[in-house]
Amino acid sequence: MEAYDLLGRTLTVTEANTLIHDTVEEIFYSLSIEGEISGFRPASSGHWYFTLKDSGAAIDAAVFRSAQYSMVMPENGDLVIAEGSLSYYTKTGKLTFAVRKMTRKGDGNLQEIIEKRKDYYRSLGYFDEDRKKPIPEEIKKLGVITSPTGAAIRDILNITKRRAPSLDILLFPATVQGEDAAESIARRIRQANNFDECSVLIVGRGGGSQEDLSCFSDPAVIEAIHNSSIPVISAVGHEIDWPISDFVADRRAPTPSAAAEIVTETIYRRRERLEKSRLLTVSLMKEKMLRASSRLERCMHSLAEAEKKVLRYKGRIPSTEDLRKLLILRLQNAETRLGFAEEAISTEMIRKTGTFMESIRIVLKESQSLIDDRLRKSAEDILIFRKEATAALKDRISRKEAELSALKRENEALSPLAVLNRGYSVTADKNGRIIRKIKDAPSGAEIYTRVSDGTIASIVREE
Repeated sequence: MEAYDLLGRTLTVTEANTLIHDTVEEIFYSLSIEGEISGFRPASSGHWYFTLKDSGAAIDAAVFRSAQYSMVMPENGDLVIAEGSLSYYTKTGKLTFAVRKMTRKGDGNLQEIIEKRKDYYRSLGYFDEDRKKPIPEEIKKLGVITSPTGAAIRDILNITKRRAPSLDILLFPATVQGEDAAESIARRIRQANNFDECSVLIVGRGGGSQEDLSCFSDPAVIEAIHNSSIPVISAVGHEIDWPISDFVADRRAPTPSAAAEIVTETIYRRRERLEKSRLLTVSLMKEKMLRASSRLERCMHSLAEAEKKVLRYKGRIPSTEDLRKLLILRLQNAETRLGFAEEAISTEMIRKTGTFMESIRIVLKESQSLIDDRLRKSAEDILIFRKEATAALKDRISRKEAELSALKRENEALSPLAVLNRGYSVTADKNGRIIRKIKDAPSGAEIYTRVSDGTIASIVREE
């Protein structure tokens, strides 16, 4: 639309916005604006929206996702220099500064200094892999050099508490931002080496601007890390931050949390193995106890069946007294029949007294002998059977008792109380909680120590 077409006519909104769009984007296609970030809000689409402002004015700005590859995500309050063009959206009449390149003010000079310093220390061999000390697997004490109030120490403590609660941590508080930060960090590194109690050192802080992290690229910090006899892990900022301390340190961690995971790896894996072994031991113990209980139940059942059989056989075998009474009864019956026979043949017996009397004596003698033999044989059979039954029952009971004793010894060997018999003890407070650290038993507290043959009560007192 030519300018002379605007004279003497009324424009529609679309025509007016189109005219403004063409004019703005033709004239303001390349601008460099310095301002402070305000109202920063990343969108779900990946674009960044914010306001650039100074003391007198403000302008809406946007960084589209395609332009973010060369930028670090800004924060509210950052002073930046943004390069881009003005964009006018005709549908809503909104003017936006589309940013193609953005740096924090002063970052350019600082980055150039850091790069030159990096080249210098690389030439000295400070970054060589063969100079780096290995991180020990067995870490007795961990030294942490960072701000005592920053997010880094909180992250490290949270990770170590979860993965290795028994690890001792020594905090060397340092200033990690500002003019005195570099000397503070370097002094703490030297102090930790003089103290000579730590197995490894974590040197770092949370995220921040390049100026905030510049102290970790300072020569004082670089020299202190290089001269440290204790292995050093550099854990500065986020994954995208690479101060020179990351290159000269013995190990680089992308974040303080990652550094804590590195130093606790061996302890964490050992705890995992111990926990798996404990669970496996408990499972095997339960399984053995179930098998032993099942065998014991079968033994008790077999013993009950054996007792039933003994009682059943015992009911079938007459006692000696019963057998004697039966024989006496039979003898009485025989004598009664004999009396009737004597009365019937009394006459014949008188005639043949001598012969019959002899026959009677022979019969009585033979009968008595037969009776005695039967009584003796029955008594011997009863005695033999009783001995055999008693021996068999005792042998069966002895075998079951031996099996039961073996199972008992096996269970006692697996019992946690067996540890106490080897000289160990377990101490708990009056509420039954196990005491693992000195702080769990304050002065004056009642404590109870369990040993193999009982419990010892004590009162804690200060030395």
